[in-house]
Parts: sequence; C-alpha cells; structure tokens
Amino acid sequence: MAAERPSNGPRLPVGLMVVGSEMAGFTIVGVILDMLVFDSLPWFTIGLTLLGVVVSFYHLVKFARAATKPPDGGGR
Repeated sequence: MAAERPSNGPRLPVGLMVVGSEMAGFTIVGVILDMLVFDSLPWFTIGLTLLGVVVSFYHLVKFARAATKPPDGGGR
C-alpha cells in the first residue's frame, strides 16, 4: 500500500542544504584561520576546502543510498 511507505521527499532538500553548508563552511573556516589566526595563506584554506569536499561527497553518497533503499516491512 502506498500510504504505508514513508516518503524521502521532504528530507532531501534539507540534506542537500547540509552538504552545501559543509562545503562552504569548511572553506570559510579555512580562510578565517589563514587570515586571522595563523597568517599562512592559503594552506588552511586549501586543506579545509578539500576536507569539506570529501565530507560532502561522503554525505551525498549516504543520501543517495538511503533514497534508493527499499522501504522496510514491505514483505507481505
């Protein structure tokens, strides 16, 4: 029955916002560390940007697997 299956629809845009904010957040923190704390442009910016991309892709793969996973309890 279609009414018994949970929908993944409303959670997907929130998940994509999380991924986008991770990518931007890591870069912004890297710039702040470089400019204000250590005065070592561009090393923290590059390192944290790459880390943000890796974490974001990890979460994208995780969301994609959850979206394609069949709902539980549909054995009957």
